Order: sequence, then structure tokens, then C-alpha cells
Amino acid sequence: MASPRHTKSDPMTPSLSPRRRRRRWIRWSLLALFTAILLFHVPILRGIGRLLIVETAHSHPDALFMMSGDGAYNYAANAVRNIPGPLILKPEMSKTRLEELGIAPDRIAEFHRELARRGVPDGQRIVLQGEARNQWEALELLDRWLVPGSPQQVTALCDEFQTRRLKIMVDAVLKTRAPQLGIQPLTDRRFDATNWWKSRGGIRAVVLGGVSLAIASIHRGSPAQPTPFDPEEYETALKAGRAVDSGRNAMSASWLESVARWLDIGQMPTKVDHVVLLPGDEDVRPFVAAALVNAGLADDILLPRNHASPSVEDGLASPVHEIAAKAISRRGVSLDRFQVLSMKSDGTIEDAMAAREVLDQEPDARVAVVTSFYHTRRARMSFRAIYGPRADQFLYVSAPVVDFNAANWWKTDTGMQLIVTELVKVAIYWVSYGPGRYWLLSGLVLLIAAWRWRRTIRRRRKREELAKSVTAAAAVPA
Repeated sequence: MASPRHTKSDPMTPSLSPRRRRRRWIRWSLLALFTAILLFHVPILRGIGRLLIVETAHSHPDALFMMSGDGAYNYAANAVRNIPGPLILKPEMSKTRLEELGIAPDRIAEFHRELARRGVPDGQRIVLQGEARNQWEALELLDRWLVPGSPQQVTALCDEFQTRRLKIMVDAVLKTRAPQLGIQPLTDRRFDATNWWKSRGGIRAVVLGGVSLAIASIHRGSPAQPTPFDPEEYETALKAGRAVDSGRNAMSASWLESVARWLDIGQMPTKVDHVVLLPGDEDVRPFVAAALVNAGLADDILLPRNHASPSVEDGLASPVHEIAAKAISRRGVSLDRFQVLSMKSDGTIEDAMAAREVLDQEPDARVAVVTSFYHTRRARMSFRAIYGPRADQFLYVSAPVVDFNAANWWKTDTGMQLIVTELVKVAIYWVSYGPGRYWLLSGLVLLIAAWRWRRTIRRRRKREELAKSVTAAAAVPA
């Protein structure tokens, strides 16, 4: 006896609804995407790095414009030897506190010294006068230097992961003359577009490059008037017991201001045994640490030792800990009251690890961590990851920032880059070193459980509907 043939209208014949077909397509698409990422993650990561790079250098430029990048002086000197008569242009940037004090090398003096040492004649070295406060203003100096209507061609030397951002800036500043300025990407000797994800420095460079590119695409911040920071006044306030308020407790006028104040978990300085001075912003942080010692609020200062950067390896700059030590000494702190830690570090987590050299031997020591106001929250996350609950007893001191503050950071190019990048880093640290991984795992488990529960309910309803259909069909007389 032949088996009955099911027709399309037969209730026993299962059929996929459009909704189920769409869900199945989404599941297979996600699986294919995950498989592609797993198999082709190297080309994908290389592509991400190359997205940040633009190369439009002129083959025979009339001038080279020094912006940034590893090996810029060597590249410029080689170009002078290979191309007849190009000029080397250097925008004059506003001097930092350390330059004014003679602690950090003067950038214009360095420009002349390094190119002269490489055989570039005086007549081919030109400084564009104007004391620019950022790269936007540096490009404006170049725009004024270019002769109107002339066919001059200039090639800018720039760190490769900042070149696409520079292209946007060039188009905005030079406008119709933008084609006259080509861009030559300079590769960092430690990493490049083919391996940036293998090192902390490479990841940092790509993240910063991506953030700064996004910001330059939608926003051009005007440099704010520098916020005055007087080390003498700061120290006097500490000695007098007056509040040195970073503004953290002030009322926020906007949600943007609230974002910056959320990053600032700084506290009023009180008596501690050790100050851990985190590297960065040497124009302010070392002076804050020195003020704590001079005011009798700290016994000594611990200085992390960073890995050497390319400029340090080439002798163009001193190591960060040496610069900080000179600044601290300039404020009258004796050599026996600060200590350079032996472990080399690269990042806030490793800075916290380096301090274990001293802090593990003194479990009851009172500790203050000095860093910029926007960095204090991530600093606490880092020390919590290394010291556990003990880190909550540390004092986190907010050092002011000269270029911007919580009330105007979104109006400046530097503020936008630093605050947005810091928010990204806080999110990464929250997942990597904080409770974020557990929250994400819990959320994933709940999501899967909800999906399974919903799927079970849907199947149960479908079986009930199918049973009703079969019962109804059986009740119909033949």
C-alpha cells in the first residue's frame, strides 16, 4: 500500500516561516563571520592598520615639512643628499615648561643640531616662526609660508598611523592648495601595519590614530588658553593646608563636563610615606610630586622607569624618569628622597607592578599616586589589579593639565584626543583587569538562557498548535 503523499496544505508537513528563515540566515551569517575572523584575523588586522595610512609624497619636493615620526631627521638628510636643494621646514611650537627651564631640549635647537650633524647646510634649514600650539596651527604656518599662486611642492613627514588624520587636516587648512602638500609616512622601528597588534605600543598607536582620525573628521578644536599652573603657588597652598581642588566636586554645566569629572577620582593630599609618580605630562606631574615632599606630606618619590622610545635610543631625548628626576631636583628635593625603580614598564599596569619593588616590603605603607586628573580612575583600576583591596587605601592625587580642563576639554584638539582615548582605555581595562569580564560573561549567560527559554516556549506553542490542527483534521468526516 502506497504511503500517503503530504501536500502543502497537510498540517503534518512542517514548513519554515519567514521569521524562522530570517533567524536561521542570521545564525549562519554570524557563524560565517566568526569563522572568517578566526581564519583571516591577520589580514583583517593588517587592513585596520593600513586604513590609517596615507602616502602621497612628491617625488621631487621643493621642501620637506617636519611634523613627527621615527627617523625624521635621517629621512630629511637622505632626501637632501638625493634631491638637489630641498628646504627642510620646521614649525615653531610653543615652548613647554621643561624647555623654558632647560630640562628638556629646545626643539628648534635640536632641529638645527641634528640636521647640521647630518650634513644639511644652514641655508636649507628654515624655521616657520609663530609658536604654534598644535598641528592645526603648524599647518597654518606652512600655509602662510607657501607663495600664493606658486607651484611649490612640499612633503610632510609624519608618523604613519597619523597620516590619514593629517590628510584631513591638510584638506581643511590648505583647501585648494592641499595637493601641493604630499605626505610621507614614517614607520616606527618597533612596529608597523603588519604587526602592530603584537605589542602594547603598537596597539596604543593604532587606537590613538583611530580616535584622533575620528575626531579630526568631525571636529577642529581651537587651543584653549593655557591653564596657569604655578608650582610655587601649589606648594604654598599645600604647606598652608589650603584645599588644592582640581574641580572634581564642582557642579557640571554639561554632560561633556560630567564625563571628564567622572574620570577624575582624585583626593585631597594628606600625609603618606611614598609617592608613586606615574610617567607622563612632565610639565606638571613631577612638580606636584615635589610639592607633596616639600610640604611635608610625603617622605619620598618612586619613579617608574619606562622602556626607551626611539627618540631616547637616538639620543634626541632623555628617558622620562631622568626628566622627572631633574624637574623634582629643580624644586629642591634632594636625591635621597626619590628612587628610580628597577623594573622597566610600558603602561600604567606595569608602572603599578614596578612599584611592588618597594611597596611589597612595606605592606602598611601609606601611598599616594600622582597622575593627571583624567587618568586617576584608570590608575586606580591598575593598582587594584596588582594590589587588590589594598589599592583602595591609596591616595590618588589629581595633577592639573595645562592645555585643558574638565570644563573645556571638548573645545580643544588635545583634550578631545586624550579624554576620548582615556574612555576607550578605561573600557578595555574594565574588561581586562576589572569586573567587566564577569559582567560580560554573566550577560552572555543570561542572554543564552533567555534565548533558550524563548525557543522552548515557542516550540511548545507550535506543538500545541500542531496537535490542535491534527485533532481538528481528524474530527472532519471523510
